Amino acid sequence: MKNLIIQAQRLGDLVLAYPLFTWLKKQDNTEIFVLAEEKFYKELLPLSPQVTYIPTREMKYLKNFSYDTVINLSHRQDTAQLSATLEKNHFYGLEEKNSCQQIFGKWQLYRASLTHNNHYNRLHWADLNALDCIDPHVMQTTKWPVPEGKQNGTIGLFVGASEEAKRPSIDFWAELALQLCKKGYNPLFISGPNAEEKKIAYAAAKQAKIPHGVIPGSLSIIELIQFLKSLQLFVCPDTGPMHIASFANVPTLNLSLGPVHPWETAPYPPHHYVIRSNISCSGCWGCTQKEQLCRRAFIPHRIANLVHSLLLQNKLPHIPSITLYKTGRNELGLYELEPVFGNTPYHSKQADFWRYFFLFLLSDKNTIYLENYERSKADLFTALPKLKNIMQKEYVAMIKQLIITEKTNSILDPNAWRQYPPLIRPLSSYVQLLLENGNYSKELRLQAMELLEEFGNALK
Repeated sequence: MKNLIIQAQRLGDLVLAYPLFTWLKKQDNTEIFVLAEEKFYKELLPLSPQVTYIPTREMKYLKNFSYDTVINLSHRQDTAQLSATLEKNHFYGLEEKNSCQQIFGKWQLYRASLTHNNHYNRLHWADLNALDCIDPHVMQTTKWPVPEGKQNGTIGLFVGASEEAKRPSIDFWAELALQLCKKGYNPLFISGPNAEEKKIAYAAAKQAKIPHGVIPGSLSIIELIQFLKSLQLFVCPDTGPMHIASFANVPTLNLSLGPVHPWETAPYPPHHYVIRSNISCSGCWGCTQKEQLCRRAFIPHRIANLVHSLLLQNKLPHIPSITLYKTGRNELGLYELEPVFGNTPYHSKQADFWRYFFLFLLSDKNTIYLENYERSKADLFTALPKLKNIMQKEYVAMIKQLIITEKTNSILDPNAWRQYPPLIRPLSSYVQLLLENGNYSKELRLQAMELLEEFGNALK
């Protein structure tokens, strides 16, 4: 039988599914179909693991086969409807039947519960794609290459991003390029194909007095890959080309700016770099401030000094209000952001607790996660002993709320999970979505109560 992965979202989403393709092939050794947008997968074939791609316009063709496992990583209605019609043994992701949508898979549900609630998440999208169906040992034993850049002084500066809030200003790019030129580097601007991004690239190049230092934004994906492989370093915000560069083994420095969370969407392969503001709200789902305070930490000449030191492998300069991370893997094979310098977020121990709480519980208490779960509990309450009483109070409130809904055969208010402090929302959001996803069935009420009871046990 075949396996099918549906990833009909954007370019970056498709690239982040590559690890899943590799793991599923290694685990099951069966043919893998991938439903995706042809404009993306066709030119990405040099980077892609070996799978059989089916364009979304031909999705009806997939009904001709039976599948062992189907994984729908898309949230499009047409792919959810398709998923409901396929003959399959196992299914994970979004399905729509009789105009009703349902999410299958504990980890797919966890991912959905992060909407406007990802502050404490420490699991990358690429790992979340796989945790429902891939043996942890397969992920743990995966080997990753070390990125290699050309030693030619050429630095690519990608100015685009899907949202304006995620990309630096023209002034930033111009000053960064100017400072890199002063250090003897050859910065080249590149953008996406839309007119606004091209305008930014040309304006920054003109301001930096390198008007010819622009690579046309009309490059095909194949041409973009060739360009990236000619670089010593690629500097970019959170964007699709960032993922292409990192999977093409090009050294990448991610400017994690605006409403992006590097634990979820930064370069996935190891040995790349991420810089972000260490302001407490950094890594948000959406900015709620009057201005983007995280922008203040991104000062061009300081970033240029950092780039220079990284490329020369010199002692790194400290940058106030900035944390530098290196992408890596922990002992379980899961994505890790390893701090190089700067303050780590004040809530890191809380986030670590929730990571291993869910890894242990949603993986059916797999003992591979037990030691990390116990350690994260001990670390949290040793560092913040007063937190236990606060969390205990909220635990009791959640238990009471669930008992009331069961006795009255009622449902929770859509925003009930927000009534709890942010630290408790990873659990309150997941529990509420679990109940809603299964129409408050008796079985799911029991599962929700078991999760809460385990949380209570963790507080003893």
